[in-house]
Amino acid sequence: MPVPPMLADLAGWGWRLLLLSVIAWLFLRVAQQLYLVSLPIAASLLMTALLSPAVAALRRIGLPRAVATAVTVLGMLAAVVGLLIWVVQRAIAEAPTLSSELSSAVQQLPISNATLEQLRGQFVDFLQSGSGSLASGVLTGLQTGAEVVTGVLLTLLLTIILLADGEGMWRWLLARLPETARPRVVRAGLPAWERLSGWMRGTVLIAAFHSAVVSVTLAVLGVPLVAPLTVLVFLGSFIPLVGAVVAGVLATLVAFASQGTTAAIVFVVVLLIDNQVEAHVLQPFLVGRYVRLHPFVVAVVITAGALLGGLAGALLAVPFTAALYAALTNLPDPLPAPHLAHRLPRRPSSRTARPSQPLPAEPP
Repeated sequence: MPVPPMLADLAGWGWRLLLLSVIAWLFLRVAQQLYLVSLPIAASLLMTALLSPAVAALRRIGLPRAVATAVTVLGMLAAVVGLLIWVVQRAIAEAPTLSSELSSAVQQLPISNATLEQLRGQFVDFLQSGSGSLASGVLTGLQTGAEVVTGVLLTLLLTIILLADGEGMWRWLLARLPETARPRVVRAGLPAWERLSGWMRGTVLIAAFHSAVVSVTLAVLGVPLVAPLTVLVFLGSFIPLVGAVVAGVLATLVAFASQGTTAAIVFVVVLLIDNQVEAHVLQPFLVGRYVRLHPFVVAVVITAGALLGGLAGALLAVPFTAALYAALTNLPDPLPAPHLAHRLPRRPSSRTARPSQPLPAEPP
């Protein structure tokens, strides 16, 4: 029996999609096994996208690229180290106040002393039952700490290399490709980098806005641990949909435990207004015009990234999906305009002739 044209088309799409899925799965497996290399590469790309405007501005005033890169990286490190020192100092200074306020709040809960004693005994038993694995836990912690230090150093090194010689690496890569493929790679690579850079810069600005609102609100309400909670909200803003919510819930619990119900309600109202400003003003102008992904796609991508790569997958899923979508959209050759369709040569087809359809217009 002759194969229907629709079935042949579906079969062709099916095996191609299956092959692409297998390739993507293998790529993810390799990235997971080499996470100590793949994660620093991804992080260095995001850091380069964030810091490249500063390097370009320093070069415009006459500094060489190496000097501009050194000034930018050293300035970033000084800012991060100074912020961490300040946050730790504030956390140590305000921890006793929070501890006493938490004790007062726990005593006011409608829980009997017998219940509290029982819960404390269960907690002590749990700690004692796991005392045998203390040595293995210490070794695991040391290994994790060594991996974190290695990843941070590798990220910093790769960022410096990309800032100092990123354009040269791009030209070298293009020179390795066939001459006929270079225009397509340039046409796909530049929009992808623009999406990645736009997402990173826009997200940093949105995170700074959230942090400013939260810090001012907590300071006015007299809530302790303002600095650590502000940093937590800033970092949570990089996880779309859920990061800012989780950080806001934690800050609300601290406000409730330290200042009571009224302060927690006021803080929740401020967070709701802050989220509305982000959704209707900041996201469309700072991030939406670069990402250009439907919220449904964003939710699915974040969930898949979290399942495949945990927190790192959730962080990297949206920007790199947006960059990949931009690359795939601009990779094919543009189609000719409809008024030029009659000049294209017709190729004979072995299938039954179908009614001719006008070609779509050239994409903007």
